[in-house]
Amino acid sequence: MIRTRSNGPSLSLPQLPAPEGETSSRIRVLVVDDDELVRETFMAILTEEGYDVSCADSAAQALAFLSRRTFDVMLSDICMPAQNGLELLDATLASYPDMPVILITAYGNVNIARDALYRGASDFISKPCNLAELPIIVERNLTRQAVQRKNALRHNLALQNSDETVLDALLSALNTRDTETEGHSERVTAYTIEMADLMQIPAREMYHIERGALLHDIGKIGIPDRILLKPGKLTDEEWSEMRRHPIIGYEMCSRIDMLKTAARIVLHHHEAWQGNGYPHALSGDEIPLGARIFAVADTLDAMTSDRPYRCAMSFSEARAEIIRQSGKQFDPEIVKVFLSVPDTRWRQVRLLAQGSK
Repeated sequence: MIRTRSNGPSLSLPQLPAPEGETSSRIRVLVVDDDELVRETFMAILTEEGYDVSCADSAAQALAFLSRRTFDVMLSDICMPAQNGLELLDATLASYPDMPVILITAYGNVNIARDALYRGASDFISKPCNLAELPIIVERNLTRQAVQRKNALRHNLALQNSDETVLDALLSALNTRDTETEGHSERVTAYTIEMADLMQIPAREMYHIERGALLHDIGKIGIPDRILLKPGKLTDEEWSEMRRHPIIGYEMCSRIDMLKTAARIVLHHHEAWQGNGYPHALSGDEIPLGARIFAVADTLDAMTSDRPYRCAMSFSEARAEIIRQSGKQFDPEIVKVFLSVPDTRWRQVRLLAQGSK
């Protein structure tokens, strides 16, 4: 029976090219034992069962193999000269944390077995073993690994779905609380991502920037209606209260694991390059990069959107204002990125963001 090879574990060992002509899709097994007869016997049995088997006579040779090829499972003797199987186990799992490692010894000692399993071995067998059971043991460990991977995938998908549910709930609460912000979060996020993408920001960091942009105003949920919904100009006291919304938003988001990094953008989205922003009057590179990008995007949307007290400006007018504030309110380098995008593209991004609502 030929078994289809599963996805191999991730490697951090240096990768050398696979042996020339290597095209096997069979499950790869590495047998490590200083006894040649054991190696040959195990190889014959497992090859007959359809596995692609390699053999090493020492821990050092095994590690050399692991630096060249991806293996799906390893069987290793414990008692070997120079470096024993437990030491090989530690070195292997440091780079192949998900690979099943089955340890073998001629000394059936419960304490050795307990230590091996504690250190991460997936199974433990004694020799002389029942050779007919060898393929069953290998198959059992591969099946267990496949189930663990499947469960991990389901868990990650469930977490992602849960995260998106939390995000949707927060945005819905904000839009219900402050109708003036409806659509603003989506547009300003689209502008932010457009610039971040041009800056080639890594996907992992982009994830947090996107969520920080979406939730930048979430702290307004904690602002009283008499201030948040006031149609006229705010008094100094009311304005002081309104300026607390980044701190309120930060306190909300930082309590949610998946939003802890994004919370820094929420906290600092009103900081200014010259240090005259709020709440902490940060300046220059003290301001998180995501918040610096967001500041330009926020101003762009604010100026190109209708407000009760004025009509929307054109994109060219907004562009001129952003240029004027370069080095004052905005990071000059991010302004350069903004200016590299034509007005026609910004209008397209706006329309796409509005269509995503």
